[in-house]
Amino acid sequence: MSRKRKYNKPFDLCHSILFNDFPAEYTSTIGVPGKFVKKINRRVHLKDGTTGEMDSAYIADPDYEILFERAAVALGHQTKPVGDSKLAMVGNYDIQLVVDEHLPTLMAFASHLNDAGSKLELVRTPSDIIKLYFLDLGEQNISERLSNVSKKIINEDNLTTEDALNLGVIVLYSPRNRACEITEEVVNLYLKIVNHLNMDMEYVLYSVISILLDAYYDDENEYRRIKNMLDNKTSSDSKGRFASHECTIESLKYAEEDLKFTMEKLDAANVELDVANEKLDAANVELDVANEKLDAANVELDVANEKLDAANVELDSVNHELDSVNHELDSVNHELDSVNHELDVVNQELAEANKKIAILEAENASLNGQLNGK
Repeated sequence: MSRKRKYNKPFDLCHSILFNDFPAEYTSTIGVPGKFVKKINRRVHLKDGTTGEMDSAYIADPDYEILFERAAVALGHQTKPVGDSKLAMVGNYDIQLVVDEHLPTLMAFASHLNDAGSKLELVRTPSDIIKLYFLDLGEQNISERLSNVSKKIINEDNLTTEDALNLGVIVLYSPRNRACEITEEVVNLYLKIVNHLNMDMEYVLYSVISILLDAYYDDENEYRRIKNMLDNKTSSDSKGRFASHECTIESLKYAEEDLKFTMEKLDAANVELDVANEKLDAANVELDVANEKLDAANVELDVANEKLDAANVELDSVNHELDSVNHELDSVNHELDSVNHELDVVNQELAEANKKIAILEAENASLNGQLNGK
């Protein structure tokens, strides 16, 4: 019967649990150069304005074998070969660590695979080259670890923290073709020592094994058989602590899904916004052209208005001259009227004189007739 998995990114999750609870022992156990000092910021600010996260980040002091000065370390767990996209992200990790810590950096990756298919060098400039420090925790390494810790447990030797933590490392970095077989062997070793573990180590090993059981086992019955073996010997405190952590993991899973959905909607909205901005830019270009035409028309209108103003000035001058001429004509007409009036008076007087002359002529004719008759 096939199983539905419970955990998202189980290998990264287990890497985080091992590092968060036992950072010095975990980094030493898997062979990262240097000596753990303290955890530091994992958040990375990317060029596109978004953020990412390193699997783990910390300060390491020198071991004077491989690391010769204090460094900022980015430690990642890798389940597949390092490709171009991951290598580019390493460049972002490097920049962030330098900005935050002002220290040289070490980019380390641990994997159950060897480095044959991975790209291990990022050349950003001729003098800025990042070389990955690759930790090959492949089948041979895991077999040696399993053999060594098995002997100590069978011989009832005192186990160091690193020895106990190796059980989690072995399960996490198991070759995938033997993962179920190795995990069951580790569970049986865990059951032999669980009563001697402190609560923190019991919780960490129980958590890592539980999560990886879910990742490795396809068959529900086999998964349940091994999980019951694990649960029956583990304290209720560790199981309760893990159950609480499990709820947090589930919440984070849904939060991650919600965030992914929100980001998809945001991306779609950004696409629409880009289209709208392109249209707005085109409209602004058209508006600029229209404004240029309007400015040109306004210039022409200003020139026309200037010409019209000049014409109006000339017209006002002509009108003023016409008013002067009309005024002079009015004066002349007034004088003519006076002359005409005087002429009328003279004519009237002439008419009166003519009448008197006619009368006198008639009287004269009459007198002449009378004189001639005598």
